[in-house]
Amino acid sequence: MSNTRFSVLCLLSSVLCLHGTCATVTNDPELRTQNFSYYLGIGGSPKAKEQLLRIIHSAKYEITGMFNDLADTDISAALIARANAGLKVAIGGDDRNKNSAGFQALIAQRANNKFLDYFQAITVAAQQATPAARDRILATRLNFNRLKHPTKPRYDASPFDGRVEYNFVVADKYNCWISTGGANDETFNTGISVVFVFQSFDICNDFYNEAQQGAWGGLFGDEGNPAFGKFRNSKSINDPNTRFRLGDLIFNIYFAPQERPLVPVITELLRAENSIRFAVRALTADIIQDVTNPGLNRSHFLNVFESKARIPQLFGGNFKIEGIVGSETDFAPSSIPAGWPMTTVAYDTLVSGSCPTINSTSIQLPYYDTNGVKVANTITNRSSIHCALATLQSSINNPAVVSFRKYAGRIPFNVFTIDIGQRKPRIVLMSSDLRKRYYYDEGDSQDAEPLRTQNDFYPITDAFVMVIEPAGSTSNTKIFADFDEFITRIYNTGGGL
Repeated sequence: MSNTRFSVLCLLSSVLCLHGTCATVTNDPELRTQNFSYYLGIGGSPKAKEQLLRIIHSAKYEITGMFNDLADTDISAALIARANAGLKVAIGGDDRNKNSAGFQALIAQRANNKFLDYFQAITVAAQQATPAARDRILATRLNFNRLKHPTKPRYDASPFDGRVEYNFVVADKYNCWISTGGANDETFNTGISVVFVFQSFDICNDFYNEAQQGAWGGLFGDEGNPAFGKFRNSKSINDPNTRFRLGDLIFNIYFAPQERPLVPVITELLRAENSIRFAVRALTADIIQDVTNPGLNRSHFLNVFESKARIPQLFGGNFKIEGIVGSETDFAPSSIPAGWPMTTVAYDTLVSGSCPTINSTSIQLPYYDTNGVKVANTITNRSSIHCALATLQSSINNPAVVSFRKYAGRIPFNVFTIDIGQRKPRIVLMSSDLRKRYYYDEGDSQDAEPLRTQNDFYPITDAFVMVIEPAGSTSNTKIFADFDEFITRIYNTGGGL
């Protein structure tokens, strides 16, 4: 039988540090004990950096990881030290932050034939005289999701093909650090963060398989194929197992886009019997017919909220929806190469106004409507559902049933708690909001269609979703209470819509 132990809730200044551990036995042939701990931080998680360094230092033969931001040079120095010790070290990242200090420290190693990107590593390795020399060059890798490809110059530092919106490091397929925020000061000291640390072959190997496509540049490090890393739609489902048990809990893990993680998220929200509470980065429409007309767009999230909000009215049962959406500005909007007709589309702000939407940055969109007419410069992107949330709150007009707020700062994740304190509680943790963003469509309709249409909206695609559920009626419930308290702390700091 498994045993479970959880530490007490500790409040340190502005930090909410919720930490738990759980133990069971893995299916790995070595039958090593599995454990996990979690750290929830308001004002940063002081344990997050300590645990990440511990994971890196624990590796004996291989480290694989993905970051949307690697600003901390202590982390990059630890990765470089392990590479210099002869370990295989592969990291994947996001070009938005490739100039951050940690990434630059890795890039600086390229003068020593280390941390080359996929194409560079293949080219340099092919010039070596011995297999041992080739292997040393191929042992380290740093791939970004917008690489300069020799046959596709449009990949040269142009953010057209999705974003990395998760952060994790796996050591020896058994120890892993999973975070909604990057290796930066916000995660470690100042922001809001969620960090899990697993000692589990089953779960860590799942993240390892995911990282093989982005960090190594090919499925399972296929160095024989000189192509850039498999990001966004080019990724494959390489592990059909999404369900893992540790002690009294079951972790369901899905990766976007190939495993369609929005399906289990909406499924869990639909099965809620008593309550849905959330703290989210943003929520947008799933089906975008017209960027300027929210009435023509559809959101599965909105459908769920509208249905559940009317349970007390229609069926007389109790139901409560309570949540808070963050405020954020897209600090690195997509740029468009010369030669395309463009128009400026301004995004509404989350921070001000009576109806919060996505953000306040204007970006250049080579966009036409479905009739081939260029969009006017004054048109605003209305693909978020935040205005619809305000409308729903007003129409129900009962804060005991529906209550939404907006947070004055950035929330770097989506967390939902479902039926907490009831018979089937759930936690849904998303490293990104999976919102629809506008991207230059290199892979699909770009070469086939003369017009820019709604087909060029893509969700953030390099992200994970974790659904946590109890394994049985006697399961330890502390983790559910901790996450619900975490949402409460964020919610209480936000003002009404």
